[in-house]
Amino acid sequence: MTEQKMVSPQKIFMSVALVIALGSLEKSIVTTPLPMIGDALNAGNALTWVVTAYLLAATAVLPVYGKLSDILGRVRMLYIGITLFIIGSAACGFAQDLQTLIISRVIQGIGGGGLIALAFTVIADCIPAREVGKYQGFISMVYAVSSIAGPLLGGYFAEHLSWRWVFWINIPLGLIAVFLIRRNLAHLNKKRDSKFDWLGAMMLMICSTSLLLLLSPEAELPISWTGGAFIASILLLIIVERRVSDPMLPARLAKLPNYLVCIVLILCSQLLMFAILVYLPMQMQWQKGLSASASGEIMVIFMISITLGAYCGGKLVNKSGEYKRYALFGFFLAAVSFAMIQNHLFPAVALGLSGLGIGFTLPALGVVVQNVLPPKDRGIGMSLFNFGRELGGAIGVAACSTVFQLSLNHNGVAKESSLADYSPQALASGFNSIYLLMAVMALIAMFITLFALKKQTLATEIDQD
Repeated sequence: MTEQKMVSPQKIFMSVALVIALGSLEKSIVTTPLPMIGDALNAGNALTWVVTAYLLAATAVLPVYGKLSDILGRVRMLYIGITLFIIGSAACGFAQDLQTLIISRVIQGIGGGGLIALAFTVIADCIPAREVGKYQGFISMVYAVSSIAGPLLGGYFAEHLSWRWVFWINIPLGLIAVFLIRRNLAHLNKKRDSKFDWLGAMMLMICSTSLLLLLSPEAELPISWTGGAFIASILLLIIVERRVSDPMLPARLAKLPNYLVCIVLILCSQLLMFAILVYLPMQMQWQKGLSASASGEIMVIFMISITLGAYCGGKLVNKSGEYKRYALFGFFLAAVSFAMIQNHLFPAVALGLSGLGIGFTLPALGVVVQNVLPPKDRGIGMSLFNFGRELGGAIGVAACSTVFQLSLNHNGVAKESSLADYSPQALASGFNSIYLLMAVMALIAMFITLFALKKQTLATEIDQD
């Protein structure tokens, strides 16, 4: 019996669950104490970069970690990611000015981006595609708990200890993660004799960062700069990738059945999710007049229903070996729920249905990607899938913001500096346009699933090199 077989899937999942929690928690824990951080460091309008810097860095390095893990081994890259994450967290906690804090957040993001990317790759290395559905609910539960606990923990630390503990808490948690990885995942430290495409990696990071800056409403950079950087980096990336023996983005991935389709569909799924996460609380507070805590309590319905949908969907995929019907059903539920929200029909029920629908899509798409990836491309393949997931959130926020403003312009409402300055009638028009767009997007995703996602047999054993 090999060492890999001696480590149970439960221990493997326990080892990566904390890694996933660390990477996802840091996206939300800083939001609550942000005003206090701004006051302490005299941040002004640049305060939003405390959040944006982490997200940009974490997303841009996703494919780099995946490719390096294919060459150097999963565990080595996990150690590097956690080390950078801990160093960045410590530096954030000791920062005395905004510039230092933002630079520290970039370092933290470079480490944090690798955590989530490699955690999913480790799962794919150790648990067969058909079996992994059983764990998808627990993975979603880790995400949900992290998303809900983040703002609560951030507020508690800021009020009772110091906002600096928002970052320092990652140090002991990171050390525990290192211990679990060393104990349970040492057998995954396999190297491959290949030369890393550093120039391609740099072009890909520039391309990713410039695209995210173009989509971000907070960037406030000249479009000519970011657009020019995006186009130039894409052209250079194409030139570089055609000339190296082991490119950063292997063309063979595009030929894998269902791979590109699943990236498009997970992008759509996350687009729908972020439309709810970002804009529904805004509507409840600014249009409906609810308090922040009351709107937060309502959003718990959404997070619980996503977890329940992912858990049930994963169990059904594991039991039946089917995935297409569950992805189709998920996008159908999402379309119905957004139509209900847009027409103000049973909002709590609609919120629950949207969470269930989006939850059903997660295991259905994840198992397909894992199923088609060969071992030598598993790291970069899973990372690009997760990059599509992160990009979907950015596109969702940007698209909703654009549609919201277009709706206001169409109704002759002048642009204001804050949502609080608009009348409830104007806000209702903008939010309804967002939900109508999301209902259409869910229908488009449903038809892509119906006609482009092909059926295949899910593997019951791990394919090794």
